[in-house]
Amino acid sequence: MNNQQNDNTPSFDNYKKSSSKNNNVSQQELDSIEYVLPVKKEKNKTKKHSSKEKTPDNKPSADETDDFVFAQPHSKKTKKHRKLKRFLIIFFATILGLIIVAAGTLFVLNQIGKSAMHDYDDLSIEPPVEQLDNVDSVEDSGKTIKYNGGTYVFNEDVATVVFLGIDTKDFERTDIQIGTAGQADAIYIAVIDTKTEEVTILGVSRDTMVDVNVYNTKGEFVNTQNLQICLSFAYGDGAHTSCENTLVSLQRLFYGMKFDTYFAFDTRALETLTDTIGGVTITALTDFYSDYYGRTIKKGETVTLYGNDATMYARSRDLDELDSNNDRMARQQQYMTAFLKETWSSIKSEPTIVLDLYDEISDNSTTNLDISKMTYLVTTAITGLDSYNEVKFVNLAGTVEKGEYAEFHVDQKQLMETMLDLFYVKVK
Repeated sequence: MNNQQNDNTPSFDNYKKSSSKNNNVSQQELDSIEYVLPVKKEKNKTKKHSSKEKTPDNKPSADETDDFVFAQPHSKKTKKHRKLKRFLIIFFATILGLIIVAAGTLFVLNQIGKSAMHDYDDLSIEPPVEQLDNVDSVEDSGKTIKYNGGTYVFNEDVATVVFLGIDTKDFERTDIQIGTAGQADAIYIAVIDTKTEEVTILGVSRDTMVDVNVYNTKGEFVNTQNLQICLSFAYGDGAHTSCENTLVSLQRLFYGMKFDTYFAFDTRALETLTDTIGGVTITALTDFYSDYYGRTIKKGETVTLYGNDATMYARSRDLDELDSNNDRMARQQQYMTAFLKETWSSIKSEPTIVLDLYDEISDNSTTNLDISKMTYLVTTAITGLDSYNEVKFVNLAGTVEKGEYAEFHVDQKQLMETMLDLFYVKVK
C-alpha cells in the first residue's frame, strides 16, 4: 500500500499535531478534512456487495437500513394508559354486546307475542241474522260482514285481554270444589288496536245472561244453562279452568269472537296493587264506610283509597236496587282511571314496572299471559299512548230485568254495532 499522501490534503495526524500547537484552526483546514462513513459490521457471515448505488447525498439506501431495529423505551405512565385503554375497549365491547343481546331478545319476544296475540286463523263469527234486520250478509267465517249497507272487514291488528275480578281471596287454595270457586264480579275486555294504537276497555255486566257450561264436582260436563255470566267462573278449579269457562261464555255472547288471553285477580290483589302505588285518589260517587279513615265517606268527597277501602269502594252495592251493578261498574271504571293516572308516567318511562306490579300480586292472580305476550302488549299498548286519558271505556248496552236474581239482557243490535266498531274496519 502506498503510504504517501497528497501534499495538498492534510492528514488527520497532521491535523492533531497542528491543532495541539495552535487551537485556532482555519476554516480552510476544517473543510479539507476527509470524513468517512462508518461501515456496518456483520457477525459470522459475509455480506454480499449490493449492485445498487448509494442514494443521493450519500445517504444509506433502504436495503442498508432494513437490518436495523429501532426501539423506543416506554415510560410506566404510557404502559398504564395502554392498560386503561385496553380495559375500556373490553368493557364497552361487553356492554355493547349485552345491549345487542337484550335488543335481540326483546325483538324475539315481541315477535312471539305478536304472533300469539293475533292468531285468528280459526276465527268464526256468526251473528244471529234472524234477530238483526240490518245484517245483510256474513262471509268468510264472519271476517266480512255487510251491515246496514256498509261492508266491514275483521281487523286482525286487534289484540284482546280479558280481565276478571274475582270475589274471593282463594287463589292460594288448592282444594277448591267445582261450583264453589267464586264469581267473576268484574269483567272487562281490553281491546287494543296495535296499528292505530287505540285502547278501549269494554265492560260486561256480571249479571249478563248467557249460556254457561256447568260441570259436576268431578269436573265432568253436565249441561249448558242460561245463567249470569259471573257464575261461569264457579264451574272450574278457581284458576285456569274457571277462566277458560268464562271465556267460552264470552265467545258465545260475542257471536263466536275469539278471546283466549285472560288475567284474573282476587280482592287481595286489588288491595296490594293499591298500596303498592301509594293509594288511589277518587271523588266518591256514593257513600261508603272507610276502615282506613274510620268514618263514612260522603258522596262528592275526595279521598285517597288504601287497602281494604279500595275493595269496599269497587265491590259494594245496594242489593235492594235492581240495577245496582251498573253503579258499581261506574265506580270500578273510576278506580281504573285513577289507578292509570297514578302509574302512567312511571310506566311510560319504565315499562318493566308492569312486570314488577305483576310480581306483587302473582300469588293472588292467575293468567295465561306469558313474558312474550306481556312484552308485546306493553311495548305496543302502553308506549303508544301519550296519556291515560286516551284509554276509552265502553259498556255493553242492555236492560235489567227481575228474575231469580238481576238479569242483564244485552241489546243485540247495539252489541253488533259495538263489535263492528271495535273489531272491524269499514271498507270505504
